[in-house]
Amino acid sequence: MRSPAPAAIRHDPKKIYAIHVDRAAGLSADEIAAKHSLSTLTVHSFLRATDQASPLASPYGFKRGTLPPNAAVQMYWLGYIAACGRVLGQNSYSTVVLAIHPDDEAHVQTLMSDLVVGHARVEFADSNLDGRQAYLRDRQLAEVLRQWGVSAVVAEGSVPLEFVPPACIPDFVRGYLEGSRLSPPFGGKGARAPSPRPARALTFVGQATFIAELDRALRSACGVRAGQAEPSGASGMARITYSLEEGERILACAYGRPGRTGPRAAKFVARFEHQRHRAR
Repeated sequence: MRSPAPAAIRHDPKKIYAIHVDRAAGLSADEIAAKHSLSTLTVHSFLRATDQASPLASPYGFKRGTLPPNAAVQMYWLGYIAACGRVLGQNSYSTVVLAIHPDDEAHVQTLMSDLVVGHARVEFADSNLDGRQAYLRDRQLAEVLRQWGVSAVVAEGSVPLEFVPPACIPDFVRGYLEGSRLSPPFGGKGARAPSPRPARALTFVGQATFIAELDRALRSACGVRAGQAEPSGASGMARITYSLEEGERILACAYGRPGRTGPRAAKFVARFEHQRHRAR
């Protein structure tokens, strides 16, 4: 019996990608639904989301042809959203919620200019639990982000890095660093800026499967040794730490070419590098 609920695979981006592969191979929506034990309505919802106008291409859109001219910008923002974002609601009520640093409000406006068509709204508010929040009211962006793996619960969804073109891994990593408020050099405990203590390591926090993939991607793209991984906080979350030397290599890789970057980046990267030179 087919499941009528699209939510059953909302957080399985690899299955959504497979639906697009099957469609490109000539299968009808009914045939795809039968193959994956889904309703035809669910299949249509994922196919329709890709057809909607959004400056952020779907994973399948990235894989099937030449990368768009602004691929690096798109992957930077995908990394930023993967670090601090969730997608809530469905259909016309879909909203992208970002837990941001208070100094990043203007940066979020740049995100809207890069990833949203038309006059979508962004609203800012404070949460007792999560600090400053940005609410992006754009259905098209929300639906595409779901296909990339951004879910309503950070610990339950992640972006499969196999979807990110190898050439854009540094941009994705730069975005992930700048979007994270949970790990240095751009974050720390609490919702506001970390203290000015010198950075002693470079740390990434996220869904455990994603963190393992990120470590492999960093070793390939930046030539670093494997980081030290351990569970972190909520179930399903992990933390991976790189030494000062390896962290400097990662930052050099992530900031090695011009591209989108946040207002706090220069200060925090300089602080990290200063500590590295003092340790020599």
